[in-house]
Amino acid sequence: MDREIAIYSIKDMSVSKTEHINHVFRKVTVFKNSIEKNTEVIILSGGGLVLPYFKSRDKWKIVLVSQFRPAVLKRTLEAPGGRLDSEPPAIALSRELLEEAGIKVRPQSIVIVVNEYTHPSILSTQNIGGIVKIKANMVKNKKKAGKKSENEWTQVEVFDLVEILRKRDYGRIMIDLMTSRLIDEVAKTVGLLVKKY
Repeated sequence: MDREIAIYSIKDMSVSKTEHINHVFRKVTVFKNSIEKNTEVIILSGGGLVLPYFKSRDKWKIVLVSQFRPAVLKRTLEAPGGRLDSEPPAIALSRELLEEAGIKVRPQSIVIVVNEYTHPSILSTQNIGGIVKIKANMVKNKKKAGKKSENEWTQVEVFDLVEILRKRDYGRIMIDLMTSRLIDEVAKTVGLLVKKY
């Protein structure tokens, strides 16, 4: 990998823009080699998910939310989360956990385990993932848990960790990549998965 830092200029011409999404045609000129690259990118604010987990009757449980997602035209199961806005990640994740699942935790109790880009070829967004150990009495299956003032229409569901790992591994449940990764992080934390590297 070339570690030399190139000097470049960026010129963005907006194709479309909403409150949180800016679809732009980006012209990048790299001065090191006089290379000009034109591409389309989508500029999004950062996002994050946080996966709560707890032990109940000697079994590890995780908390997911179910909600209709217009982008895929179906209900999805995912860790609670959303936009990070301009807050520090742990504060934003604790806010999202309260808004989507009704679970209140101290930001410092969230362990950030993922900090990465998802599709840097077209998306400018950075994604943060965290896990947080909670007490069993902090959550219950709820049909309507989301904070209506934030336009959240979520349903909280509690899953046995071993059961959801099996369902995912046998293709009987579909979840997003970040939630899947956080489930693995919880499984490693509680000793169900062993790092082999």
